[in-house]
Amino acid sequence: MQSDYDLGLKFVTENEDLPKTTTLLNTGNDVTVILPTGLPLYGLSLYSLFILAPIPVFIMSVAYFLVAFLLSGHGTPATLAMVIGGCIFMLWGLGKALQLLLSVRDLFPIKFFTTFGKEGVSMHYSRWHFPLQPRIAIRWKEIDSTRVIKALFVPGLLVGKPRITLFEIQAKNGELLKIPFHAKNETGRTLIEEIDKQIQSRSGVHL
Repeated sequence: MQSDYDLGLKFVTENEDLPKTTTLLNTGNDVTVILPTGLPLYGLSLYSLFILAPIPVFIMSVAYFLVAFLLSGHGTPATLAMVIGGCIFMLWGLGKALQLLLSVRDLFPIKFFTTFGKEGVSMHYSRWHFPLQPRIAIRWKEIDSTRVIKALFVPGLLVGKPRITLFEIQAKNGELLKIPFHAKNETGRTLIEEIDKQIQSRSGVHL
């Protein structure tokens, strides 16, 4: 189902001005793209890594300084409070800067997502996102069941979202396809209902 991915990538690239909260995109070619809304699932180049690298280094440096200061046992309570407060503020600022950089699509273009096509559903991610099976395709007639779970997602730590929502689709042969996203309350429920509705409509199976 590589052609579905190519159509989806072309559509996303040509419509980068779409709202960042948009998750389901109809490409107009009987292919629906499901973006990992709210998650740091972006394409990386050498240039973008060069831009991003200093922030994690600064974060680790501040954290190391804080731990070293605490273990040293020096300073008055007032000094200790000032140092801890300053380090926490710096870590918060660096985290915000990291989130801001990751939202710049010129540096970190979206190229990882899920597609619903004529033949089936397919996920297109990297081993950094899903180490065991980053790319899976399931034909509509092979879908056995679906479920929604909350799970640990290591890349989400970059933006303070370690636990995310996964819409899982299980094939009759046991393969498991995962659709990741981060949405809260009513938005999340509406998105889950829409994904489930499309699967039932395309597969012809009531799940």
